[in-house]
Amino acid sequence: MYKGCSALVVGSVAKDAVRFLSFDTVKNQFKDPETGVLSPTRNMLAGMSAGVLASIFAVTPTERIKTALIDDARGPKRFTTTLSAIKLILQEDGFKGLYRGFAGTTLKQASATSFRMGSYNIIKDFELTRDIPQTTVTNFVNGAAAGTITTLATQPFDTIKTRSQSAKATTTMEAIASIVKDGGIRAFWRGTVMRLGRTVFSGGILFTTAEAIAKILNPVVVG
Repeated sequence: MYKGCSALVVGSVAKDAVRFLSFDTVKNQFKDPETGVLSPTRNMLAGMSAGVLASIFAVTPTERIKTALIDDARGPKRFTTTLSAIKLILQEDGFKGLYRGFAGTTLKQASATSFRMGSYNIIKDFELTRDIPQTTVTNFVNGAAAGTITTLATQPFDTIKTRSQSAKATTTMEAIASIVKDGGIRAFWRGTVMRLGRTVFSGGILFTTAEAIAKILNPVVVG
């Protein structure tokens, strides 16, 4: 019942941690050299770059293991634990096996981080220019909106990534071809409603928590 839970939790935490850390680092490189401001386009590019870094250093390996475990549970069992899944993947494909589906995962991660971080900061900057208070409720609504935008825009990449990282993994191009064969273009958006149910709330909670932590680590000095 709990097969793959450890990989899911570790992958989720690692993904969010790397995403925020890399975005905070990368965004400074995208600021306008004269004004020091991140335009909407620069926000999106910074998010995209952060997504690529997250995919390389954390997301692809953990997503590969998680997806393989979930897919394995649907048929004849090949894996008994997360560790056994890692060992078998390494035995069969070597280190590259952990990066199966790298192209699809990176496309999904780069686009997801671009839309999630980019849209959130664009919305936030829009509100700040109009003196809209950044309260807990505001942060949650902004995060939920960013989550909705991200899901609708990146669902095809998530579908490709999941198909290419199954227990019996295929290449990214094979995954795309099989998805089209199964249901045409619409098939790329299968599972959107279910994913929205998760990303809307997770986006709200994620950014609300991030803003709260940022206020603790970087308190505003008055006077």
